[in-house]
Amino acid sequence: MMTRIVCVFTIALVMSCAGFGQQAMQEIAAPATASDAENTGSVLGQQQLKQKIAEDEASLRQAEATHASAVERARVYWNLGILYEDTAAFGLSETALTRSVALFRSVAGDDAELATALNSLAILHMAVGKFHQADKDSREAFQLREKLGDRLPLAESWSTFAALALKEHKYNDARDYATKAVAEYKANPKADESDSIASQYALGMSLCALKDYSHGVQILKDAVAEAMAKLPANDFPIGAGQFFLGLAYWKSGEMAQARREMQTGLTALNEHLGENHPTYVASLELYAQYLHQTRQVEAANMADRQIQQAKAVVDVRSLQAGRDALGFDAFR
Repeated sequence: MMTRIVCVFTIALVMSCAGFGQQAMQEIAAPATASDAENTGSVLGQQQLKQKIAEDEASLRQAEATHASAVERARVYWNLGILYEDTAAFGLSETALTRSVALFRSVAGDDAELATALNSLAILHMAVGKFHQADKDSREAFQLREKLGDRLPLAESWSTFAALALKEHKYNDARDYATKAVAEYKANPKADESDSIASQYALGMSLCALKDYSHGVQILKDAVAEAMAKLPANDFPIGAGQFFLGLAYWKSGEMAQARREMQTGLTALNEHLGENHPTYVASLELYAQYLHQTRQVEAANMADRQIQQAKAVVDVRSLQAGRDALGFDAFR
């Protein structure tokens, strides 16, 4: 899902589209055709997202009316919460994910899915600035996963910890958590490619936040190259990574490379999110800052006009959440 990819792709980054090791849960909640699964594996277009939300809302009404089991309802609520995130409906997402967690808690012995729902809720809480609650959710998820002993979900938790540490400006902690996640994903043949790339983005951003641009830029370059080689063409994680790489080039003083990567990334973000999505607007704000700094006046003014047009129709709180979701303050 898009917001989860964005979140774990670097602070409360990706984020999101791909399932972060949770694809099986989504398939159970809403069985998909082959084409549906392919779209979910990348990023659904906005119209497709709205249609999927409507379908899942109908599934939820049916599940409630037929008194489906707590687990079945929890899975639908979880899926809806993630879809709401993708459209920046953060309030609806929080309500749905909270309900999913409560239902999973009511079922003895279903700790794996409870941990998944808790981690998803933690990422949502990061995106809206509820860091204390995000810490509580993510640590409970980690403790459940430790007891289960499966290392891939632990790596997902480490990525979440890295995202939260970045948001809280604890950059050394962020680097250390991301390093653990990267190592586990690279060593585990069962690792999802999007998860592995997300952890590399988080590590690269952590190093850049520590002003270690030479290593941070190289890690981001390698991660983008891996994403382009292993993920579908034009997939959201590729564009997100290119924008992060552009930011890193900018802050390290490599201005020509910065513009190229930021422009390419912005085009992808616009394509997947739409020009009024808070995460896209937050990205455009940073690009406008870059243009002003490098005295590209005409392009900067054009970006400023687009930002003002978006702000006229986008809720201010959602705009702040868009900035928080990407963790751009590490680059300010």
